[in-house]
Amino acid sequence: MFRWYREAEVCIAYLVDVGEVEDTRSFQQSKWFLRGWTLQELLAPRTVVFVAETWQVIGNRGASFSGYCASTTGPGLEGAIAQVTGISKGILHDYKLSEGLSNNQKLEWIEARKTTREEDMSYALFGILGVTPGANYGEGYKGARQRLIAAINDRDSASTQQVEFYRKIVDWLSPPNPWTNHESARQRHEPRTGAWLLRHSQYLAWKSGSVRLLWMYGKTGCGKTILCSLAIEDMRKHCQNKPNIGHAIFYFSFSDDDKQTYQNLLLSLVVQLVNREVSLSMLRQAYQKVERGQPRLHKLQEILLSSIASYNQVFIHLDALDESPEGEGVRQKVLDGIEELLRRIPNVGMLITSRDMPDIRRVMEELRVEMFPIANQLVNADIRKYVSTRLSRDCKLSRLDHATRTSVEETLVRKADGMFRWVYCQLAELTKSKSTKPKSVQAALLALPKDLYETYEHMLNRISKDDRCHALTLLRWLAYSRSPLSLVELAEAATIDPTDDVFVDGFVDTKNRDHWEDTLDILTGLITIDRADEGEVDDDDGRPAAMNDSRDRSVVHNHQRIGKNTKITLAHSSVKEYLESPHVMTSEAKDFRFDPAREHTILSQSCLVYLSHYSGSSEKRSTDEDLAAFPMLYYAAKTWSHHALLQQCRSSNRQLALLTSNSRKRNWLLVHDPDRPWDRPFESSLTSVGTALYYASQLGLLMAAQELLSVGVDIEAQGGRYGTALQVASARGHLKIMQLLLNHDADVNAQKGYSSTPLRAASAGGHLGIVQLLLYHNADVNTQKGYFCTPLLAASSSSHIKIVQLLLDHEADVDPQGEYCTALQAASLEGCIEIVQLLLDHKANVNAQGGEQGTALQAASARGHLEVVRLLLKFEADVHAQGGEYGTALQAASVQGHPEIVQLLLDHGADVNEQIEHHGTALQAASMEGSTDIVQLLLRHEADVNAEGGFYGTALQTASSGGDLEIVRLLLNHKANVHAPGGEYGTALQAALDRGHEEVVQMLLDAGATVDA
Repeated sequence: MFRWYREAEVCIAYLVDVGEVEDTRSFQQSKWFLRGWTLQELLAPRTVVFVAETWQVIGNRGASFSGYCASTTGPGLEGAIAQVTGISKGILHDYKLSEGLSNNQKLEWIEARKTTREEDMSYALFGILGVTPGANYGEGYKGARQRLIAAINDRDSASTQQVEFYRKIVDWLSPPNPWTNHESARQRHEPRTGAWLLRHSQYLAWKSGSVRLLWMYGKTGCGKTILCSLAIEDMRKHCQNKPNIGHAIFYFSFSDDDKQTYQNLLLSLVVQLVNREVSLSMLRQAYQKVERGQPRLHKLQEILLSSIASYNQVFIHLDALDESPEGEGVRQKVLDGIEELLRRIPNVGMLITSRDMPDIRRVMEELRVEMFPIANQLVNADIRKYVSTRLSRDCKLSRLDHATRTSVEETLVRKADGMFRWVYCQLAELTKSKSTKPKSVQAALLALPKDLYETYEHMLNRISKDDRCHALTLLRWLAYSRSPLSLVELAEAATIDPTDDVFVDGFVDTKNRDHWEDTLDILTGLITIDRADEGEVDDDDGRPAAMNDSRDRSVVHNHQRIGKNTKITLAHSSVKEYLESPHVMTSEAKDFRFDPAREHTILSQSCLVYLSHYSGSSEKRSTDEDLAAFPMLYYAAKTWSHHALLQQCRSSNRQLALLTSNSRKRNWLLVHDPDRPWDRPFESSLTSVGTALYYASQLGLLMAAQELLSVGVDIEAQGGRYGTALQVASARGHLKIMQLLLNHDADVNAQKGYSSTPLRAASAGGHLGIVQLLLYHNADVNTQKGYFCTPLLAASSSSHIKIVQLLLDHEADVDPQGEYCTALQAASLEGCIEIVQLLLDHKANVNAQGGEQGTALQAASARGHLEVVRLLLKFEADVHAQGGEYGTALQAASVQGHPEIVQLLLDHGADVNEQIEHHGTALQAASMEGSTDIVQLLLRHEADVNAEGGFYGTALQTASSGGDLEIVRLLLNHKANVHAPGGEYGTALQAALDRGHEEVVQMLLDAGATVDA
């Protein structure tokens, strides 16, 4: 009943004991406020209109919050009701605010009320407390209250477990968090600027859904990210309280590797949008698989597509697409992925911002997107507002006389040419000038740099000679770190001296550490605050108390409170572009010219030196405390190999020193284990540690692997999650290392670790080149071992079409039976019709039984892959075959809610009344899952509405247990027997009573059900 009230737009409360509308005393003394069951009638509806005995309106509760007109609903009575009930005015305005109250506070609401039956004092609280333990009249007040408390505890325990399980899944996925970028953009937004975007006809057309893809493009520094953040805020308000409209965002970032690839875009979107059971179930199954690697790209796409399909409409914002790098086809994969998503999901709308890059424009034109160039005149109008505000608020610039201020404003707006970033830099320079004399300011205006590159040159030249070496180190870490570093990490990084190759251990000068604030002073104008962890800005940051001192306190910098854990990045992508450009070499700032390969070499060596320093430190505790005591520890452990892969070809002495030393290697693995990257630091038990060659092969360190093999290490040594060096290199896709290992006679058919064989690992990972190499070296294509059994089954499960074709060409057994399923079942489950066709063309047994899926037809039916079902039926799949989780294909489609497949199966002779042990008939299965369309479809095909069997007994009992009013009504209209016994609960009425579905109980009673039956 509570849910029924909650879904109502407005409810009328008739107060028979209130004679006059103006009689406030009679209203507050009404018996309506003393009855137990009226508590939920007061709280659940969005709006309650109170009427007197004469049916005249007294007033309302909640109408002002819901937007109703006072002339219709009368005055708000929340204040008077609060005095009577003790429930706060805020909660009476909006019941959602009660989520912050404890269970005991809600229990107090009913204490002053009365009910005819003492048990109802607890039953009336079921909906309010969010539990449904069911009614059991005769148990008395004490029994009812005990069951209520037990149900609350069970719910809270289940909720805690669910939250914890979801946290584990998120940790496993490790998605990048775009909201940190969003908050940073919002902090940089100047009030009153950008408002034109939200009124623009093209934006409004996209927001209304009439335009699917809107591409906003403009020059460097024109404020695209700020505009995108405005649109995101606008869409958040638009989607508020609209559960069937989804909203997700992603900020690409030049300064964060985790925010550049299509894989990470999918991970982020999945976590933001997966909130419906089908997609949650898919994610849960992927997490619980024996092979715990992150889901493959195709699997993430399927989960995302399923998530988006569960909404009526989804809006996605993608900012700074041009900051996904062009190198190695990274950006092209993003563009291809966007095109694929738009092709397959009609209910999604995307807003994309970027510079006008040729590759992006080409794809946008192919997609026929709505082009939205950011015009200079629109940005210049915002620039004028921004300059005017800064001139009036800055303590120094506000001292300028009127004429000078006007001159500054007009000059900056005229020369800006639509570049917010350039104007920002010039104002920052003006605030640093020592004089505000009109002549000094005019001289500064005449000497303004013509563009951003010249601006950055001036900023770099202003750094004192004493600070230049330190500034170079800081800029290197800021430009090439894999993710934004905190101020304390940057200060720690500057203590590392990696230059002396004579001593492998290098040097970490912790006694010469700068204060974390120094970075802000030295690099003013070149850096920006990315984000601060609010929970870590103060002293209580997880470090031992003895390690905190006054130097760790938070400070205010440029009107922002920051602390040592505040993340810092380069101020703009153009800063890094300048540092790598030829322009630097012809300027006075040539000492700051960066070469990416050289810089990655320095960073890799620095990380290795730091890990060596940590391993030999007497302060090491091998617990979470070390992450605070050694601020660069986690970054160094996680990313040294990343920088090593991007560095110049140099000696790998430090790499070998780490990998060949058991103590150093274990210390590294405790912080970050590449076999289990989802584990948190110091969480891994390190039950199986690999060899030096194993980790060199896993990380793709070709030179280190060559040197290890040259000194005769055991190439077949066991250890690590994958077993051998060849297996881990195969799983990770390192072709050159595979060639090296095979040239040294590595066992091509080794069966160790959870990947079974190298060929199976490469097939699962989609590494076509490695599969070809292994087959050339006579790898056994039909080795059967492990969860996915053979390479063909692994490739089919991962939808790698070319590998499936290659394996079949090498006479792979088309019907391998794994613990999980067959190859055809795997491909059918994933919905890869090309692989299904390939396997069928090679005479795969279309009706092979086994595993969780039963048959290929059941697998495709359960996942809703309509075209695969058609193809399987064309190849004479047995529509009556039983087995697997669901029993039959018809049951699978009915349980998972796929009406088109149900119709197709019925058209091919599926038995509408076939009984399966757990689900009973298809009608019972559909009734259990609340699929009204399928229930109607089955009834039209003469499903027996009173068939008994399965867990619940009949379809009516099933629907009653689930509390589905619409299906209960539908079944009763088709003459369902309201008295039929059977199942877990005995009768439909008992099922509804036990589960606390009061609306269903009333409907069944109206249909003739009796409590005594």
